[in-house]
Amino acid sequence: MKFNKTHFHSLFAIIIFIGIFAMNSDSGIINRVYAFSRQGVLLNLIYEDSSAFSPDGPVIIYQNEKIVRYQVISDDGKISTITQEIKKGDSLYCYVDATSDIFKFKLQDTLLVEDAEFPMPEKILAISDIEGNFRGLKMILQGNKIIDEKFNWIFGNNHLVLVGDFFDRGLNVTECLWLIYKLEYESMKVGGKVHFLLGNHELMNLKGQLKYLRNKYKVNADSLNLDYSEWYSQNSELGRWLRTKNSIEKIGSILFVHAGINKNFPKEFSLQEINDSIRKCVDIEFDKDQQRSNVFIGSVSPLWYRGIAKQEETQYDVENTLLHFKADKMIIGHTIVDEIKYLYNQKVIDIDLYHRNNSDRGEMHALWIEDGKFYSIDNYGVKSAIY
Repeated sequence: MKFNKTHFHSLFAIIIFIGIFAMNSDSGIINRVYAFSRQGVLLNLIYEDSSAFSPDGPVIIYQNEKIVRYQVISDDGKISTITQEIKKGDSLYCYVDATSDIFKFKLQDTLLVEDAEFPMPEKILAISDIEGNFRGLKMILQGNKIIDEKFNWIFGNNHLVLVGDFFDRGLNVTECLWLIYKLEYESMKVGGKVHFLLGNHELMNLKGQLKYLRNKYKVNADSLNLDYSEWYSQNSELGRWLRTKNSIEKIGSILFVHAGINKNFPKEFSLQEINDSIRKCVDIEFDKDQQRSNVFIGSVSPLWYRGIAKQEETQYDVENTLLHFKADKMIIGHTIVDEIKYLYNQKVIDIDLYHRNNSDRGEMHALWIEDGKFYSIDNYGVKSAIY
């Protein structure tokens, strides 16, 4: 057999992947080694992104006094585009081609900036880093009676916490966002709450940094004649909604943050001031060095910092950070672990898992909090101890 360039790339990728896995297996940390572009990159090797023109959730744009819906739809198996003016009270829908599901929703009348602190509810389900995996999100939410088979909120006055990175890598980002948008409104009406926290991938998309954007979205944007940069701009409904979101919140005495709080993070800022500052950074243009060094959105910011997940800080450092925010625990995502796990003598819980692989095997896992106790829970509602 002729050993061509493709064979070499494949073999080299396998060797590198095994090496990375081996280096991290003892710590339980798993590195993401996949990234997609038009001709995607896997450890700088060629990896073709075969995603293409396909159905998606609506993109709602405010144009002067008009509200315009742009959407790629499937009608009797034929994929086409729709551009139409709508009214605020009109019903909108998402058809999710990955699961053949449809759910409906309406635009919210007002979008308000979130509070940063909340009292502890009876129950919390928390999950992070879904990355456009609608199938996995559906599995964990329906399996734990957060939503019913029609995607309606049934979790009462309890809370759902989504700890960032619902963008990129997957092919149903828009549908995931609209489902969260819908559930946020429905939960509020019955005294419950959906907390959607910004992660680094939300920030990247809001700032037009599209390294991990799948080809589907580029093709859909071209077909709709609506540049992807407009999908989450200040003139779009989802863009406006995302700009109301926090990056760090405290529920009861538990801090939720996408990546973690660096021990050297300036202590003079309150939770609300941190969130306000991150929101302001979304629409400020920085060069690479400025952004990388920015305390709120840079490489050691709450959106990007891996030092806690990699246990590069001391027990004292972590407890001192928690003490500053009057918190007992910190829940983080961003850095993949093999299972939901305690760090720092149970002061930190990392909940970022390989959801794509798990959902392909028919399983999903999230963090369940009830009566002051913490569990890993699967998509059948089965709880397990965390170690």
